[in-house]
Amino acid sequence: MQTLASKQDGTVHLLNIDGLVPTWKEVCGRSAISGNDNSGSMAGFAAFNANQRLLDRDPYWLNTNMHAACSADSTTVKCTMTANNQ
Repeated sequence: MQTLASKQDGTVHLLNIDGLVPTWKEVCGRSAISGNDNSGSMAGFAAFNANQRLLDRDPYWLNTNMHAACSADSTTVKCTMTANNQ
């Protein structure tokens, strides 16, 4: 499955590339994301890295504290992402 991330009215949508309809049984998938969104998603990592004193190849676990509520039909999957406020 191949998708393209597109923001519409403040919501990010994954749109099919080449009009391919997913079966949701694909073994893998990939999606294009804009450089701005990609850079922004890891913007805080440099401070995290320095604060935790991570060295090259040190293992770590990143908990995004997010929850996805997803529903699917034969052609669409819709997920609402929310932060788990603890």
